[in-house]
Amino acid sequence: MIQASPWIPPGLPSLERLAWEAADAADITTLRAWPEVQLAGVAFGGLPPFLCWQVFDGTHHLVLLQVREIGALLRQSRMEVLPKDWLKTLDLPSLAQPLAIHPDFPGGTSVHVVHLIEPGRLRVRDHGQPAPEAVVLVVARLTGIHDWHLC
Repeated sequence: MIQASPWIPPGLPSLERLAWEAADAADITTLRAWPEVQLAGVAFGGLPPFLCWQVFDGTHHLVLLQVREIGALLRQSRMEVLPKDWLKTLDLPSLAQPLAIHPDFPGGTSVHVVHLIEPGRLRVRDHGQPAPEAVVLVVARLTGIHDWHLC
């Protein structure tokens, strides 16, 4: 049975520290961007914070959605429109690697970044194992729309 619930990233360990740990493990000497805890979500690359959901179906998955796309606004969130190709141009490894090793997810987690194109259609970029059922479950719970198709 799949279990899904919101995940509010704790302040410790810092995502910056986890980003450096991931970079060290990959023998990367310079970081240009790393995720940050902001407004109970994860901010990255100048985008508004992502809403985070954790899903467990025998393994851990972290589903990240832009609140701007689901019609919800966090207090103090930026009012600018998201860049047209934000998902395509997103530096997914720099965002996902620190989250993948977060201690809240024993054994690691796969990270899924979701772009809602229009009602019923979405795109996903995965870091780790794809989990379309987990992504659709989270999006359906948040939107009330149950017929989603991956593009």
